Amino acid sequence: MPRCIGRLVLGLVLAVAVLNVPAAVTAPPAEAACRPTLKSLTLARSTVTGGSSTTATIRLSCRTPRRAKVQLWASTGIRVPAYVYVAGGRSTRAVTVRTSPTTVRSSGRIKAVYKQVVRRATLVRAVTPCYPTPVPRTVALPAYVHAGQKATGTVTLDCVAKTSLAVSLTSSSSWVTVPGTLTIGAGRRTASFTATTKGPATGTLPAFNVTVKATRNRKSATRVMQVRPEIRSFRAGDGFTANEPILTPDETEGNEGWFKGTLRITLDHPAPPGGLDVKGVVVPEGQTWADVPIQFDSYPPDSRVTDHLTITDSAGNVLLREDFTYIVHRAP
Repeated sequence: MPRCIGRLVLGLVLAVAVLNVPAAVTAPPAEAACRPTLKSLTLARSTVTGGSSTTATIRLSCRTPRRAKVQLWASTGIRVPAYVYVAGGRSTRAVTVRTSPTTVRSSGRIKAVYKQVVRRATLVRAVTPCYPTPVPRTVALPAYVHAGQKATGTVTLDCVAKTSLAVSLTSSSSWVTVPGTLTIGAGRRTASFTATTKGPATGTLPAFNVTVKATRNRKSATRVMQVRPEIRSFRAGDGFTANEPILTPDETEGNEGWFKGTLRITLDHPAPPGGLDVKGVVVPEGQTWADVPIQFDSYPPDSRVTDHLTITDSAGNVLLREDFTYIVHRAP
């Protein structure tokens, strides 16, 4: 009987000991129970300028109990380590991704492999400015020009030139000429040129588009400009038209009973270089009209006014001298 009681007491002691063992001893840690797999490969930036860097993040499915070796691979122009380790107790690892300069926009891939699981990410390399030397970025020209006129254009490089360099210029039309070479000075990014248009000796040239191209190191920038029919400058023998002005009472002190207004005279052709004098008003080069102040001591009884018009060029040559008649209207 005493032996049975002793066995019973020993059993109770062992049972109590098992119940009081800490959970940390009886249950394995979460890290030990985890069997990590490769969950993702992400990039901080999916597009970078060639020659710059970004960061890739490798993420496992859980914290690895011991360091995990992840293999890496990248396309040409993108550089990553052959492999990296995710430290024990961690689930992520950041990796620096470097790129090479490029003259063309290109797309490449980065690949991570861990325990036969593969994850990929796509990285785009944008064109590297000034690589290997500055190249034309834009060509600026007016939207249109008339045949026989000149247009000022501007070539802009993708960065400032460290030394003077030459840019080749071409025109798609024999009716528009540009310099064959444009020099952009050291320390500058832009330079201007003149595009000269011409018209046929006889007849009228229909409107057409011309493409001006700037090229250096096989990189080009273009601009399309429309060439419209020639506009001949005003000359002797050309005509004009006059509007029907509205006359209002002149309320200036001393001019009681007088009427005043504005007469617009429109020329058949624009003013030539140097401009024109139209009834005492200067019409700038290229403009086709002039607003001339008029004043009468009484309102014309039949609303008809006969006046005299003289047009002279900048050299004082008289191009037109004649009388003309126009209708006026009393202000309501």
